[in-house]
Amino acid sequence: MKKIIFILLITTIACFSQWKSFSFKVGVYTPYNLKTGFVYGIDYGTYINENVAFIFGADLYYKSIRNDSYLTSAEKLGVKINTGQRLSEWVGWHLPITAKLKVEFPLPHSPIYPYAIGGIGYGVTRVSFETFNNAEDESEANSITYNGFVWQLGGGIFYKIGYNSNLVFEVIHNAADFEKEERYNTFSSLNSSGVMFRAGIDFAF
Repeated sequence: MKKIIFILLITTIACFSQWKSFSFKVGVYTPYNLKTGFVYGIDYGTYINENVAFIFGADLYYKSIRNDSYLTSAEKLGVKINTGQRLSEWVGWHLPITAKLKVEFPLPHSPIYPYAIGGIGYGVTRVSFETFNNAEDESEANSITYNGFVWQLGGGIFYKIGYNSNLVFEVIHNAADFEKEERYNTFSSLNSSGVMFRAGIDFAF
């Protein structure tokens, strides 16, 4: 009951706060049990006070690895055309959605100042692998999906470029160790945890 009251209080304060916060970030995610790939993130929320913001965030990691075989190269209509076959494709993505607190630490007379960020939420990871039988024009696909609790903790720096805008450089640890029950009283797990290295832009309005 106390947790529910606390969440409602924070949400109410956030909804009626004067200043809003929005940021968009792009970078690299290095998960422990997946392939390193690009990650895109959006944060939106409100300032509780001058230096503390309550925000909701969504991050999307995506990686595709294709195994292609190039067969021929020929000139056609004055340009070089390559012909090949796709043998297989691996695709993985991870989507954590979180509620976070961001605490800023302004430095006097400096355009650069640090911040800390952390929160909890829910995440989904899906991995698929598809092989192609080009002789019979068929394909075979297999996939796995895991979901569960996630938490994030990290920090970064703001570089002020305008009255209400900043460049953002951020490092965040994303904890996402998922487990699910299988048949015959067994279980399987997938550790999607990793570190995000990102840069972007932040607005207060």
